Amino acid sequence: MDIVYRVAGESVVFAVRGRAQYVAHIWKALEESKTWGELRRNLPEGEWEDHFQPHFDDYEEDVPGDDEPFEADDAPGRGDGDYPPWLAQEQLDWFPPELIEKFGGDVGPSVLNGEFLDLPADKAEQIAQDLRAMRHTVEATDLEF
Repeated sequence: MDIVYRVAGESVVFAVRGRAQYVAHIWKALEESKTWGELRRNLPEGEWEDHFQPHFDDYEEDVPGDDEPFEADDAPGRGDGDYPPWLAQEQLDWFPPELIEKFGGDVGPSVLNGEFLDLPADKAEQIAQDLRAMRHTVEATDLEF
């Protein structure tokens, strides 16, 4: 796998590069868009149709017009911690259990949205080295995810 990692505070998050890029694209769209039209244009291809449109359809809400103001917290699921996708949670789907144990990773419940993997930031490079030893490509990234 092609893996990237990012230190955030006392934790480090590892993600498959393509997924990290996709989620970082969503974060950037949420943070930089000032109108709903800008958001639709700034999101990754298909994200509006996969996440936003179903919300408006399910709740029978009108889709905001292109010129209506948008703030990141207006995104469905954002206030609940369910959106954008949480890569610390997605790590549980693929991260080697032996490395979780070796590095004292904590699989803990989030108050809002289920379990996530909390790995210690001070072990980031050691974890990366072990992942490389498992034949993964691993590098630090400045992507915001």
